[in-house]
Amino acid sequence: MEIKTEAIVLQSIDYRDNDKLLTLFSPSLGKITAGIRGVKKPKAKLAFSAQPFCFAEYILAEKGGRYTVANAYLHESFFSLRTDIDRFYAACAATEVCRVILMENEEYEALFIGLIECLKALALGEEDVAETLVGFLLIALRESGYPLDLTYLEECDGEIGDKLWFDFSDGKFTSFERCVQGERASVSTYHTLRKCAGLTYSEELTLGGKKRALRLLRAFLSEKTESRFDNLGELIRLLDE
Repeated sequence: MEIKTEAIVLQSIDYRDNDKLLTLFSPSLGKITAGIRGVKKPKAKLAFSAQPFCFAEYILAEKGGRYTVANAYLHESFFSLRTDIDRFYAACAATEVCRVILMENEEYEALFIGLIECLKALALGEEDVAETLVGFLLIALRESGYPLDLTYLEECDGEIGDKLWFDFSDGKFTSFERCVQGERASVSTYHTLRKCAGLTYSEELTLGGKKRALRLLRAFLSEKTESRFDNLGELIRLLDE
C-alpha cells in the first residue's frame, strides 16, 4: 500500500552502507519512521529527501507497519539554515522538540504549520533567532497539552512588581505566595514570552529576557517530558543578548 503525505525531516541517521532511516513529521500521521534505500550513493535522485529540515511530499510504501520512501517531491530544503550556526541550532532545537512530543497516528496540523513558519523565518534570516524559536516552543507546548498561562499581567491589573515566580506544576506565572512548585522568574522573561505569544507587553521590560525565556522553556519541557533537549541547550550557550 502507498501513502502520500507532506512531511518534514526531523532526523536522518545512517543505516547500512547506502541507506538511511528518517524520522518524518506528517500533519496527518504524526511521527513516522521510514527507511530510504540507496540514498547515500553518488547522484542518488532522492538524496534531497533525506536531508534534515527537508519539506516535501513523500510517497511511502507501507508493509507490515513499516514505511519505506518510494518517491518524494521537494517543496523547500531550507538550505540556508546550514550557513548560520545560531539559526542551524535553532532549527535543530525545533525539530528536536517535535521528535520528543509527537506521537504516531495523531494529527498535528497546527504544530506542523508552526514548524514550517519557524523554519521559514529562520531560513530568511530577517527575524530574531531567539524570539522565533520562543514563539514556536509556545505553540509546541500548547499543542502537546502543556500550554503556558501568561495571564498574570491581566490578573494583577498590569502591576506585577519584581517578585514573579513560575509554577512548574501548571505552567503559570504567579506570586511567591501562590506558587506550588516552581522557581523565581524575571520580569524580562515574562514580557519576552508575552511578546512572542502575540500578547501586550513592554518592550523596555524585555531587555535581557530572550535567553532567560529559552532556559525556562527548556526546563519546563524537560519537566514534562523527562528529556534533555541538548540542541536547545547548545543554542542557549551560543546566543548573545
